[in-house]
Amino acid sequence: MWPDTSQIVIFSGEASAPAAAATAVAAAARGEPTLLASLTPTHPCATLLGAAPAPQPAPLTPQLDFWTFAPLADLSAVWSELRSRISLPGPPIDGDDLPLLPGLDLFLAVYRLAAYAQRGYRLICVDAGPPDGLLRALAVPDTFRWLMRQLFGLDRGPGQSSESMARAALPANLLPFEQIGQMQEARVRFEQLREAALDPARVRARLVIRPDQAGLRAATLYAPALPLFGLNLDALIVGPLLPVVSDGHELATPVLEQATVLAAVAARWPNLPLLRLPFHATPGELAPFATIGQGLVHLPAPMPPPISVGANTDPFISLLLPGVAREDLTISVNGDELIISLGPYRRHLLLPAALRGAPIRAVREGDRLTIRRR
Repeated sequence: MWPDTSQIVIFSGEASAPAAAATAVAAAARGEPTLLASLTPTHPCATLLGAAPAPQPAPLTPQLDFWTFAPLADLSAVWSELRSRISLPGPPIDGDDLPLLPGLDLFLAVYRLAAYAQRGYRLICVDAGPPDGLLRALAVPDTFRWLMRQLFGLDRGPGQSSESMARAALPANLLPFEQIGQMQEARVRFEQLREAALDPARVRARLVIRPDQAGLRAATLYAPALPLFGLNLDALIVGPLLPVVSDGHELATPVLEQATVLAAVAARWPNLPLLRLPFHATPGELAPFATIGQGLVHLPAPMPPPISVGANTDPFISLLLPGVAREDLTISVNGDELIISLGPYRRHLLLPAALRGAPIRAVREGDRLTIRRR
């Protein structure tokens, strides 16, 4: 049964555009008010559907709207909106002067989606492109917090860590009190914006895996990395898939490889639905996607947060890391931070007060990694 609240499904992968477009068209054909959002710079969804880029949601059918994120124009608009909600120290920075820092544009685009979710759409399908860009966007608030800690020693809530202040490059006690408060507020607001934009009750990701060994290897990093940065993963999509051919056919070898990859994905992630995206030439129109999307129908359902923190009476941090390989994962502690490294990605998580300074141990139970007192 379709959820009552608006659902946002973020598709990420090399073939995220056809997966997002097909799902959106199929959902709209079922009568669900749907928005297809393209966040990638070249907007392949527009080419696939034969539609013009749309800086504001534009109707393609009575139940389907299309929106293309324009990094420069939308970045300026969203930044101006954020400045009215977050008081930043120093002279005001105009949105037209803001540099396109890695991940910042995509982070602001995800923030904008939360506003579109209030427009009555039952489903928003998002083409977010390759996972690397999405992961770096999700890390923007962490990067901002790290900078505040290293530069000024500002990190936890309204207070300050004495250890961080001692190591700060520019001690906060040399700054006016008003600026300290503004920087703290800005840091907290950025993290709150991410939490609101990634509400696990209505936002989730679907990783589109290329059906070859390189795609499978990439998925072993991306599948656990998305939840590590706060985005629930509710399904895996493998494709585009070639049709089955007879032995001796010139495509027999890649077809055999994709069958091997499908089996490996099913074995590595048994708790995640496995959907199949068939290969299709660029249609340039909507109609073919209604058929393609039927195989991608998977009704969104509320999910618990990928990262949970226990109460003081039972302190722990529990991380959902589906299918993570032991050799890709490194855990360390630095002061009051838990540092999780996953391949080329790293996230700093603030330890609960009851775990700071205490010996800890990590226990893996299925797809969850739980850190507790030793």
